Amino acid sequence: MAPPPEAESTMSTPNQPRAFPRVPIGYRVKVVTDDQIIAYASALNVSLGGLLFEPTPALPVGRSCGIAIFLMNQETGKRIVTRGIVVRSDSHGTAIQFTKALEPDSRAFLEALVHSHTPEEDPALGTDMGACG
Repeated sequence: MAPPPEAESTMSTPNQPRAFPRVPIGYRVKVVTDDQIIAYASALNVSLGGLLFEPTPALPVGRSCGIAIFLMNQETGKRIVTRGIVVRSDSHGTAIQFTKALEPDSRAFLEALVHSHTPEEDPALGTDMGACG
């Protein structure tokens, strides 16, 4: 299954910046494919466009999957569930691009998480406020 057209426009090439900033996380992740269920101890990073986790066990590029990200410090059973496709699988990790829009609550949580880990810019000044003492 190919990524939806809007997802293709967010994919970066080596010379282009990423469409979404990535932030490190330590949340447990479960990936479900047609023939296997894999539980990863933690993801390496996440963005509004996808996530990266440990390189093993590897998943083949192009594989569609269901994804559950289990949130820490939230009420029991809280998780983000979505669909994705493996876009990279190598010694640096397995990267999955989200192919299904996140539910509003899940998107709000990820936006807050990413915002909490990235420096803010003052749009009026075009300056990086995160670098200030």
